[in-house]
Amino acid sequence: MVLAVLPSGAEGLSSIELPHDPSHAERPVEWCAYHIARKELIAALSDCNYAVAQNPKSAAALSNRGSVWLIAGESKRSIRDFDAALKITPADASLHYNRGIALSNLGLSHEAIADFGEAIRLRPNFAIAHHNRGYEYERLLRRDEALADYKRALQLDASLKPPADAIRRMEKLSQ
Repeated sequence: MVLAVLPSGAEGLSSIELPHDPSHAERPVEWCAYHIARKELIAALSDCNYAVAQNPKSAAALSNRGSVWLIAGESKRSIRDFDAALKITPADASLHYNRGIALSNLGLSHEAIADFGEAIRLRPNFAIAHHNRGYEYERLLRRDEALADYKRALQLDASLKPPADAIRRMEKLSQ
């Protein structure tokens, strides 16, 4: 689900040289994260672009910018940033997870499963990664694998509603 969409003309924001607020110049990565949390995508993108321009090898800046693109429904752009961040920090489970979401958004279930699997390998108790991999298995009609991942997600975090709903739905269909 897309939470927000950048307005038309936002494409030009990918070349911004300054943060949207000069007082953010000292800590643009932190300000980018702040704006992401508040769904202020234009401000977040501005600060993230500035952070990446200042340090193109900053995995945090690339990851944050990828997250902005992901929230904005720009999955291909987010994948480029997550790919670049993963070259810097390949053992970051969250980066694999986020790239898996972007791949899922593009309908690339096999690739998404691989990324969710890597996130799980790196962080075995990553409940939502188990759920999302289960969802991709379900999309591919791999019922047993889907159910196993949904059940594991619930074992790890009983408060998660989506895997519980998926299990009920799948069990109802099999009756």
